Amino acid sequence: MQSLADSQRTELREIFNKVAVEGTSDDLVISAKELGFILRSMGVFSSESEIRDMISEVDTTGSGTMAYEEFANLMCRSIKAEAEPFEEITDAFDEIGDGMYVTKENMFDAIRSIGQEITEEEVAEMLSEADVDNNGKISREDFKYLMETRHKNIEKSMKEDES
Repeated sequence: MQSLADSQRTELREIFNKVAVEGTSDDLVISAKELGFILRSMGVFSSESEIRDMISEVDTTGSGTMAYEEFANLMCRSIKAEAEPFEEITDAFDEIGDGMYVTKENMFDAIRSIGQEITEEEVAEMLSEADVDNNGKISREDFKYLMETRHKNIEKSMKEDES
């Protein structure tokens, strides 16, 4: 299994054990139904077909179910995939800023350099949304706060839509 922090491993084991059923050899397993339940509880809404595909990616026995190790491997991939956008942002801060901040000018130049048409006013609007501490620059902390806030707003919106 790819590396997970002990706390993540413990949390995954608890989640798995809450929904797992006995398999053919008395080992605990989860089917597409249980995986779908876990994913929905995490705010991930996948079709039955997508869930079956996820299981087949890690199902080493061909049983159509997942044992804990297979489940943990799948979740580890998801955790890694979630971290990648933040790694890209770090690279962007290093590339277009001074490593700690991105200014209006840095952002304008970077966006134009990839061929996107944008006005200075549009960049100023983007900056004002992300500049939490109002210092005229976007720090990594500002960006992280913005992404966390947007994530919470999306989750809240999805829950309201379900009601």
